[in-house]
Amino acid sequence: MGAEGYPMAIACPRCGAGFDVTLFQFGRRVRCDCGAWVDLHRGHTVAAPTQSKGETHMAEVELGRVSHYFSKIGVAAIEITQDTLCVGDTIHVKGHTSDFLQKIDSMQIDGKPVQEATVGQSIGIKVLDHAREHDLVYKVVQ
Repeated sequence: MGAEGYPMAIACPRCGAGFDVTLFQFGRRVRCDCGAWVDLHRGHTVAAPTQSKGETHMAEVELGRVSHYFSKIGVAAIEITQDTLCVGDTIHVKGHTSDFLQKIDSMQIDGKPVQEATVGQSIGIKVLDHAREHDLVYKVVQ
């Protein structure tokens, strides 16, 4: 333990990477390479859901990639390259700095609501977090 009662190193809750306590000297949080926030005072906070060691991984099928992100309205344009996507499906957006799961409540093609999108179509969906061009989009298979 350090002088203030904190451990000398703090581990990332998602990937286990260690951070020296001196990194927290000027700020209370540090962002890990895996996307998780590590917090000195309140413990660990994570930007996206994590899996405990006892859980099994959900199967994912690559669906396509983000072709554009409209930041003012929080909408991602996704180019479907494989499989189909329906309203109610869950997607996983993963990129260099993006990593989040989201259930599809609605989607549009050329401004018109649709229930299903297939290979070759470009859809627009409102996303919960910032997506970036070239982020991969996976369909979570139950």
